[in-house]
Amino acid sequence: MAPEVAGFREHVMEGLSKIATLPELSDIVQRHRFHGTTHDKAVAAQWLARRLGSAPDSSRLLLTGGTQNILMILFSRLVPKGSVIAAEKLTYAAIGQLAMLTGVSVLPIEIDSDGMRADSLEEACMSQKVAVVYINPTDHNPTTSVMSVERRQSIAEVARKHGLAIVEDDVHGFISKHAPPPIATIAPEHTWYIMTVSKCLGIGLRAAYLVAPSAETLIEVAASIPSVSAWFVPGLSAALITNLIETGAADEIARSISAEIGSRQEIAQEVLGPSGGMHTNGSSLHVWLDLPHAWAIEDFVDAAAQAGVILRHPNVFAIPGFSIKSNIRLSLIAPATHSDLREGLLRIARVLQSRM
Repeated sequence: MAPEVAGFREHVMEGLSKIATLPELSDIVQRHRFHGTTHDKAVAAQWLARRLGSAPDSSRLLLTGGTQNILMILFSRLVPKGSVIAAEKLTYAAIGQLAMLTGVSVLPIEIDSDGMRADSLEEACMSQKVAVVYINPTDHNPTTSVMSVERRQSIAEVARKHGLAIVEDDVHGFISKHAPPPIATIAPEHTWYIMTVSKCLGIGLRAAYLVAPSAETLIEVAASIPSVSAWFVPGLSAALITNLIETGAADEIARSISAEIGSRQEIAQEVLGPSGGMHTNGSSLHVWLDLPHAWAIEDFVDAAAQAGVILRHPNVFAIPGFSIKSNIRLSLIAPATHSDLREGLLRIARVLQSRM
């Protein structure tokens, strides 16, 4: 989730107050907003241009009820029977669950410090019927890697060669200090680009933007599921997000969130950096920690719990069938304050040192 930052409450209150005075307030609350109004899309297109280089045509753009809803629809519509999804072998925790719900298999692709390996994706395409590649190239969850422009170009080339649809999750794009241009700027004709507001504004808004490769492909996907309400964005959320973008508040909030993450990363470097084995790019909401050989993951999670620190087992980030043996993800955002974060990390450091 995004950290709480100064000014956020005031921006939201001001936006909601403005919406409350609109003559169309009843329609906003009592009617479907479907995939965003013409105005929502026009405002969003200009905002997304900051990541995409130019404003996408509104005919390619939808405002939807969140990333998971987008992925569920895309996986069910873009993957023919007998085909599979390729994804980083360590990836967003919901991918395996969404694939299960849609009856699609996920093929793990090897990763390195630069993210998904193009040669591994190529090998998968040669041996399997890969229809879609899901990828999180910026501030990768959970490893924190930021894929280079060169690697993005290589992934795009494999997609062109094999006719793959690329589903690019740019969730951290607006808050990362190191974000290269999305793959969608390299291979727009193959890429379904997703930008959620969950990290740059707030997860409770339950909204995300989808930019399709073309108006025609978007119509093809959306036409057969016009009334699935989980596909729609809540009206109040849509109106508030559009207001925050128009007033410049969205950019101010995103900058504040990025700065707060930077401050928390500095604390992590101070406490855990000297021990080595901590992977981060300085902009992620978490760090990825190598565990010493003396620690099994289950034992480390239990020991941390006894020290008063709750950790999530890292296997939630592994593609089904793959197991993580020697890493743990540490959230820097869950602690409410910097002092709580520092205390939690100090406890983790003591647990680590107990078997060194």
